[in-house]
Amino acid sequence: IQVSKRHVIHKLFFDVALEEQTAPDAETLQNELDKVKAQLSMKEKEKRECQALVDGLRDTLDVRNATIESLQKVLGETEMLCSSLKKQMKFLEQQQEDNRSSKEEARRLRNKLRTMERIELLLQSQRPEVEEMIREMGVGQAAVEQLAVYCVSLKKEYENLKEARKISNEMTEKLKKEVFSANNKLQKTVSELEMTKEELKSTQKDLKNADKEILSLKKKIDILQDTLKVPSVTRETFSRLVFESPTPVELRHPKLHRPAHSDEINLDATFDVDTPEHQSCRSPFSPAKRQKLDKKPPPVVNLANKLLKETVENWADDLEDDALKGLLPAFIRNSVLSKKPSLGSLLGPHKNVGTVRMGYDGLGGRTKFIQPVSFPAVHMAVVMLWRPVLGSSSSVSVVLFPSQPEMDWDPERAIRFFPI
Repeated sequence: IQVSKRHVIHKLFFDVALEEQTAPDAETLQNELDKVKAQLSMKEKEKRECQALVDGLRDTLDVRNATIESLQKVLGETEMLCSSLKKQMKFLEQQQEDNRSSKEEARRLRNKLRTMERIELLLQSQRPEVEEMIREMGVGQAAVEQLAVYCVSLKKEYENLKEARKISNEMTEKLKKEVFSANNKLQKTVSELEMTKEELKSTQKDLKNADKEILSLKKKIDILQDTLKVPSVTRETFSRLVFESPTPVELRHPKLHRPAHSDEINLDATFDVDTPEHQSCRSPFSPAKRQKLDKKPPPVVNLANKLLKETVENWADDLEDDALKGLLPAFIRNSVLSKKPSLGSLLGPHKNVGTVRMGYDGLGGRTKFIQPVSFPAVHMAVVMLWRPVLGSSSSVSVVLFPSQPEMDWDPERAIRFFPI
């Protein structure tokens, strides 16, 4: 037979009717009695265990009480011993105090005894003199009074001596304190003196170092001054162009000016104007070369020798620059060397080369101006024409400028003298 799970009955419920009062069964009663006996035996067992525990605790308590009683007895004995020891300590302290006072009294009595011995010794030493003095004074009321006065005076003198001794002792203590303070001050002064000596030595050392630095700086300054005193070729050339001129350079181009009294310009009129003589001006920085009338003809300028000389000078400057590397800082050396001209910079850059020209302004006067020229023109102007003058022992270089304005052209006034 096949049975599915839903047909399986797991539980059954029955309606049981309560039994009416029936007589108890003997087995049921026996079971209940056995249960009660088992519970009673368990309770008795627990009671015995608790009783044993209580007995153990009572024994422990008795032991503790006995220990406490013994400790209390020991404590009482210890307190009695401490009280007796305290009494003994008080007694000993009292005895120690009495002993200290006795020692103090003994010391005082000993000092007094020494004093009495000294007095007795003094009296024994003075006894013959005193007996002789008493014999001289005689016996009577007047003699007794005189002796009493003498004793009072001796006592006063003794008191004065005691006061003087006390004052001397105080003065001695005061002097000792002063000596102690003076010794302390002396030690402080000695220590300060040692510190001052050390500072003086360090200061002298710093002073020597400063002197060495000053000497080195002076050497560097001398080298710088010597370097700065050497003028550059461009500056020297420009100074010559400016300071050798008889009048200041006016940077103006030649032009015609209107007449002062009328508006018409007469180009056929001629003027005879007195012009000042040529005077050379000396430069405060570079001395201007003077014009000399030598008996010998001036030498011809050799461009090859001149270039060779400039090359040698530049090589010497390079050697000086190498010598300055170890003495001067980098920024000073660069600032000084950057001002030196390069090779072949006789007249500066070739683009800004010009010549100072003297010409007429068209109204009978003359003016000075700068005419820009190219570098080949300047190079060809170096080749100068030499013309000997008859009846004179000197020769001058003459350069004619055909580009000058042709109004009132006077060849004698168009001559430019170049000093050699």
